[in-house]
Amino acid sequence: MREKIKVVSEKVKLKSTLIILAYIFLMVIAAIVFNKYVDRESLQTIVNSTGNAGIILYFLIEVVYVTLTPLFNTIILIASGYIFGGHLGLIINFLATTCGLFLIILLVKKYGRPLLKKVVSPHFYNRFDQITQKIGPITLLIVYVLPFTPDDELTYIIAAGPISIKRFILPILLGSLAKAAYSYIGDLGTEGIVIALYVRLILLVVGLILVGMQEYLIKNRR
Repeated sequence: MREKIKVVSEKVKLKSTLIILAYIFLMVIAAIVFNKYVDRESLQTIVNSTGNAGIILYFLIEVVYVTLTPLFNTIILIASGYIFGGHLGLIINFLATTCGLFLIILLVKKYGRPLLKKVVSPHFYNRFDQITQKIGPITLLIVYVLPFTPDDELTYIIAAGPISIKRFILPILLGSLAKAAYSYIGDLGTEGIVIALYVRLILLVVGLILVGMQEYLIKNRR
């Protein structure tokens, strides 16, 4: 009986591992395809050739881009400003990035966390939960707002922990707005870099206050 349970457990573990590897493979393929075929010229051609539906199509492309290619999405954030201008690009970036990040969290919470539990040992799983609790929304906010950080990658990791979705809302909204400001670089060049930097600094200060208050209130309710 024990041998049978062990065999079943190993099969479940193998299946879960293969699913996780398949998703990572999908991300790698998406990164290769987007990196090779999607640039600001090709995106502008898509927008110009699809008329009024161009913005919606661009938005959907960006959501997929943010969700599946966390290492490369700065390119499309800047391209939004080049194609639509700084202000409209900011709005598109904000909405698409927000949707993409929440999609990451929902996918990881619904599928990734249960799969992780089947793959790793209980000791590792409990230790992982302890670490993600310590990292928390404040660290996530800082990583989102500061440039050149593995922000979307960290979203996948923290979302696999026990932190509830509602605690992600503020960091994601503020972080998405900070990232959305890259549109001004595509629109204004060097001047846009300065604008994007100021936006990030302001949101970092405001975000630390708001998210800090959120975490303080949650902690004191327990």
